[in-house]
Amino acid sequence: MKPYTPLVTIGIPTYNRVGMLGRSIESALCQDYPMIEVIISDNASTDNTQEVCREFCKKDDRVKYVKQPSNIGAVANFTAVLKRASGEYFMWLGDDDWIDASYVSHCMSLLLSSPDVGLASGAPIYYRDGSKAYDGKMFDLLEESWFVRVASYYAKVADNGTYYGIMRTKQLQQIVAPNIMGGDWHLIANIAATGKIRMSSVVSVHRELGGATTSYRQIAKSLGLPFIQAMFPMVTIAFGAWKNIIFDGAAYKKRDVFSRIVLAEIVMCLVILKPIFRYAKHAKRLLGSCAKAKAVNK
Repeated sequence: MKPYTPLVTIGIPTYNRVGMLGRSIESALCQDYPMIEVIISDNASTDNTQEVCREFCKKDDRVKYVKQPSNIGAVANFTAVLKRASGEYFMWLGDDDWIDASYVSHCMSLLLSSPDVGLASGAPIYYRDGSKAYDGKMFDLLEESWFVRVASYYAKVADNGTYYGIMRTKQLQQIVAPNIMGGDWHLIANIAATGKIRMSSVVSVHRELGGATTSYRQIAKSLGLPFIQAMFPMVTIAFGAWKNIIFDGAAYKKRDVFSRIVLAEIVMCLVILKPIFRYAKHAKRLLGSCAKAKAVNK
């Protein structure tokens, strides 16, 4: 008897990215995992996105294309592909990003072998104009305590490459992604509250820097957020985390109120202090380099 192979939905929200969209779709269709579907939600693009997607639909019946009648915003467009997912497992893929051919099969092996893992992702690698810029941050969250996992996530998260990992669809559909700065952080924190997180260096998601991810200002613009959120991103994210943990987050509602309040206060401090910790690390490295240089010149 053959082992059960769950269907995995790869959701690609897109807007006016026809030049890179084909690469993203191709990487999804070329997976060595046999059971996938690809759902594309076109956020009322004004370029040739529709023609490109229609061609893929003709060539491969695993591709499903939806064009929004008007621009519904970036967060709603990400939600649109999730709502239409019929797979037991789900992942997002950026319209200018691509994944290794064994990305889905490897991440699924991690999920299926450990039921207590709620998210599995590969290593994020970032590119600028087609050239590698840097490797994304890697970390696991394997603590038994949901409280510790969430606090650890907010302490460690940076580029949030885990957002492009594979998760259980039903669990993810219960989480509302807030349309605020750091909304993707809060969504993954909810996943961390319900299960462990694994990141593997065996496979990679390749992410192109540009568009909405260029800067906090561009992120705020793409999400339709007030400019002040771009001016004080960590304060905004910290308050959003506090509010999500105590009031809004679906994964926290069954937890006792005292634990939520304590966790929210801890996370708020961790996020606000992130820039200070980062600058301290840079200063330490700089001082170390200076000390080595002096030692060599003696």
